[in-house]
Amino acid sequence: MKKFLSILFLIVSLFSFRNTPSSNCIAQEVVTVPILMYHSILKSRKGEYIVSPDDLKNDLLWLKNHGYESIFVSDLIKYCEGTGDLPQKPVVITFDDGHYNNYYYAKPIFEELKFKATINIVGSYTEFSTSSGDFDNPNYSHLTWEEIKLLQENDFFEIGNHTYNMHNFEPRYGIGKKTNENFEEYKKNLTDDVEKLEKCFKDKCGFTTNIFAYPFGKYSDDSYKILSSLGFKAFLTCNEGLNYLTKGDSSKLKTLKRYNRSGFYTTEDFFKHIGIE
Repeated sequence: MKKFLSILFLIVSLFSFRNTPSSNCIAQEVVTVPILMYHSILKSRKGEYIVSPDDLKNDLLWLKNHGYESIFVSDLIKYCEGTGDLPQKPVVITFDDGHYNNYYYAKPIFEELKFKATINIVGSYTEFSTSSGDFDNPNYSHLTWEEIKLLQENDFFEIGNHTYNMHNFEPRYGIGKKTNENFEEYKKNLTDDVEKLEKCFKDKCGFTTNIFAYPFGKYSDDSYKILSSLGFKAFLTCNEGLNYLTKGDSSKLKTLKRYNRSGFYTTEDFFKHIGIE
């Protein structure tokens, strides 16, 4: 009888072991991702939203020397949907507003150092630069549709939506809902604007995007509900902090945090300020 019980115990133990997932299988793959937010790149001056080409290059060299590997926002989507992987030390670099100087000054630096960036376009700015013919001044021009097309086809750049014409303080603040709008009115106004830019991307540049950057970082549950129903999957805020992303969990894509790169910092001071090493 003792022998029988011993054999039975051994069989049960083996069966339990074989049907219990290993720690590697059940462990959640959490990756820490800093996202940097640049705007204008200029030699002539610096500011809260203006960084010199030299400082930009020094930033990328610092990241490279500290083991960071640049990825696209679209790579975050794939990871959070469980269909892609990330490097051990990923970093995402974004540019907001679609300044022409991103093309003039930043593009050669990114190509030289083989870094990637996501550029978020304001459609009305691009339309003005394209139609007016005043499109090649780094101090104030914005990307043309043709330049956006070329960037999207470039291995080191991808494009995001920053609204067609809602990058304003009034009559509404960014994509914020007006006090006198009901949900249906707000949904129509936001949808019409964002889809107008998507149509421009498709008709003039041959692509669409599922990346959205909130103008001035303004967002709400209503805006997320509307934009996600339009097919957007990653949403860039202006909230500062690191992102802790889990493979197969898309919930954190709703409010991706970014650090604004002010031109008033040196490279070393900026990275010390945001606390990455």
